[in-house]
Amino acid sequence: MGILYLILIFAGMYVVCVELEKACADSAHRLKIPESIAGATLLAVASSAPEFFTSFLGAVIHKVFAVGLIAILWSAIFNVTVIPGMSALMSPKPLKVVPTVIKRDCVAYAAITLLLLGLIEDGTLSRTDALILLGAYGLYVYVLFLMVGDHEESAEHEPLPLWRTVLGMLGGIALIGLLCHFMIVVGEDLVGAEKPHLLLLLSALVFAPGTSLPDLLLSTISARKGAGSASISNAFGSNSFDLSVCLAAPVLVVGDVPIDTGGAVIWSIWFLLGTVALTMLLVRTGYELTKKEGALLVGTFVVLAGTLVYLTLRGAPA
Repeated sequence: MGILYLILIFAGMYVVCVELEKACADSAHRLKIPESIAGATLLAVASSAPEFFTSFLGAVIHKVFAVGLIAILWSAIFNVTVIPGMSALMSPKPLKVVPTVIKRDCVAYAAITLLLLGLIEDGTLSRTDALILLGAYGLYVYVLFLMVGDHEESAEHEPLPLWRTVLGMLGGIALIGLLCHFMIVVGEDLVGAEKPHLLLLLSALVFAPGTSLPDLLLSTISARKGAGSASISNAFGSNSFDLSVCLAAPVLVVGDVPIDTGGAVIWSIWFLLGTVALTMLLVRTGYELTKKEGALLVGTFVVLAGTLVYLTLRGAPA
């Protein structure tokens, strides 16, 4: 029954995230926020809400910060491999990528990932570290404003009724929080509290892809229509939000949290850096992704997932 509950939870997340994204897009339009800024702020709230609540509730209520951290890291790995890979596979022609994605979003995301790696080197993520992560994200958004200037306008958009926008945002955020709470509870029941290494695997290989499912479905649908290039920019933009805001918020509430720098967390960060470098390399060659390169990215995720299972089970207590 636990598996069925998770499937229903992920289906619910997809429906709610779609409505939340509509509400956030409408809010950005009402506030006349340029499209690229909206993608890194309000729209990031919609696409990253599951990761945020998995991290926040995992730390504050369930006292398992590592579950949220692993979910964010593997959601990021999923976003930079499977989402662009599947978008390339579904696209009727090679997936064109705007050069700005590499020069701005990918570089910023790689920098935040390296920053996180440096902050947890001492085995602790502190409130000071959390403020540094928030500052890095604030700097990223500020750079976006500088790059946009006055020439970019907010995207054309048919406004929703104000009541629906407010209800969509508040109701969507509340429902995502509730679904994430149930997801963690079901996960703990499935593997048992006495086997934390299995809960981390479940977080990496079930929670992370599940919370990224809305982005995957929306990106592949766009790619089939020949408009999937934005999926890569959105993937890197939302990942920057995940690694900074979604990790910083629970730490600011609960205080210093220990990080196991010899296990799944550190492996996952190195895996993430590798996949970011691979995606940037593939995209940089002609600023497009072919179907073969898309298959390589999807295959990379499968190999890394298998490697994580092997390393985790090998180091698990008997």
